[in-house]
Amino acid sequence: MKQRAFTQLIFLTMVLVVFVGCRTRPPVFNVENANINTVSGKEPTLEDVSRAIVSASGNTNPPWNMQIVKPGHIVATLHTRTHMAQVDINYTTKGYSITRKDSADLQYDPEKGTIHPSYNKWIQTLDSNIRMKVNML
Repeated sequence: MKQRAFTQLIFLTMVLVVFVGCRTRPPVFNVENANINTVSGKEPTLEDVSRAIVSASGNTNPPWNMQIVKPGHIVATLHTRTHMAQVDINYTTKGYSITRKDSADLQYDPEKGTIHPSYNKWIQTLDSNIRMKVNML
């Protein structure tokens, strides 16, 4: 009886390992043309939007390193352990987009357009923080 229970436990463990190892990667999450709606109802300046996006990085863990390339374009980079994610944030006074620029050690598959699930969580958190900051303008 003990032998059979042990054999079943080994079998279930192997099935679990195969299941976890074979899970599919999700598609890359991009934010496209998110609207900027301010509490004041006024259209913010491009500089206001830039400051709001840069300040949103401080509310993430780990924080994003924001580099203003030019008005309307920021490159944000996140480093954690061996992972690196880099995105382009293009913005106007009316909206913004966040798109994958580069990554390392996140199992990105350009043919399938998939990536490690942590990447999408980081982008969703960044997007949420940006929305909060620009809405306060």
